[in-house]
Amino acid sequence: NSLDDFDAWARKMIKGGEIEGKAQAGALIRELQGVFTHSVLSSPKTPMRAIIGTSTHTFLRPMNQTLGALIRFPFTGDARSVRVGLASMNAMMEAIPESFTLFKTRLNSYWSGDIATVKTRFSEYTKGDDNWEILRRWAEDSGRASAGDVAAFRMANMARQMNNSSFLTYSTKVMAATDDAFGYILGRVKMREKALISAMDQKQAGKLSSHIDITPDLVRNYEDYFYRDIFDADGNITDEATNFARKEVTLTQDLKGFAQNLNAVFQQNPWAKPFFLFARTGVNGLKLTAKHTPGFNFLVKEFNDIAFATADNLGNLKKYGINTAEELHNAKALQTGRLAIGSAVVFMVTQAWMRGDLNGNGPVDRQKRQMWLDGKWEPRTIK
Repeated sequence: NSLDDFDAWARKMIKGGEIEGKAQAGALIRELQGVFTHSVLSSPKTPMRAIIGTSTHTFLRPMNQTLGALIRFPFTGDARSVRVGLASMNAMMEAIPESFTLFKTRLNSYWSGDIATVKTRFSEYTKGDDNWEILRRWAEDSGRASAGDVAAFRMANMARQMNNSSFLTYSTKVMAATDDAFGYILGRVKMREKALISAMDQKQAGKLSSHIDITPDLVRNYEDYFYRDIFDADGNITDEATNFARKEVTLTQDLKGFAQNLNAVFQQNPWAKPFFLFARTGVNGLKLTAKHTPGFNFLVKEFNDIAFATADNLGNLKKYGINTAEELHNAKALQTGRLAIGSAVVFMVTQAWMRGDLNGNGPVDRQKRQMWLDGKWEPRTIK
């Protein structure tokens, strides 16, 4: 209502404070946090780990589903999930060239743009150049800002310029383009899954002539039809199941319960945030690992919801993108496949440890550990 109100708003935007009854960090703290985050993520191994991890979990999804469907086949007698899993694997391979083209296009876009338009698993920014120009004019040209206000703005402005530098934020932009590319692959997989199921349903209902076989060309025609069910006009994913899968493989699912409350505490106290960096990524990584680990899988609510659900009650599964009995059957096959592969890996590791082919740090006692080393024992190795 007055210039004093405007001054109070500008100071809170720069330094932070209570806005509409809610404490918010100011631009100075947010931009310095951005500099800290990009410094932590500046190693070339960070985007490489992200690419390796995301690609592994993305390509394991249809493999797990196919394996799980094969394991469940003697009990269910339903081969549809096996065919759907194989079709998804095929679609994933076919989507690689297009997804790589998308990756390069998005990376060029992020590289030429400003970091404020990029959202990744580690950081989120919203574009606000216009608001920033208003704050600049208030701090430097209005004559109403104090020396402390001007100093705070200039420090925040320097940090903002660093966060907008492609050279200093290359890792974040590579990971953002990576997530977009694998999101597209998952969308193509969902299109192929919907297309095959629809073609099989049409064939079973007699709407396709009996002499017409379900060929790749026929499925491709169905796939094109389902494009608008997965993507919008701008290429963004709109399908619930695909969005859930994308958040799962990129470790960007929203935190809940204890982790959410703990993260909120650190968000509200910026000085403590460096001690609790990337909470969402770490928690989601543990959750995804638990889904593959025998015994620990029952600690994940999603696993229990799907494992004990029936086709008559799908209300609690909509948040996982499961809306039909067919999708529930495929989700159970996915869980069975994950458990099978996880059990095999745990068994192999256990056998390696029992044979002496898996070594850790060794004894805590220095003399005893040195005696082991002198006996050609190798720490932190697996053969």
